[in-house]
Amino acid sequence: MKHCLYCQTENDEQAENCKHCGMNLPTKHPQDRKTKLSFFVKAFWLIVIFSLIMVIYLPR
Repeated sequence: MKHCLYCQTENDEQAENCKHCGMNLPTKHPQDRKTKLSFFVKAFWLIVIFSLIMVIYLPR
C-alpha cells in the first residue's frame, strides 16, 4: 500500500494518483529507512574525509 503524503490515505500499489485527493503518489516515501541510511552514510564519509584532510593540512 502507498500512503498519500498530503492526506495520508492508503492507496493501491499500482495507483499513480490518490483516490481521495487526486495528488500524485510518490514512488518512494521520503521518510523511508533506506533514504535515511543513505544520507547518514554519505554524511559520515564526508566528515571522515574532512577530518583526515584537516589532520594532514593543519600545522601542529
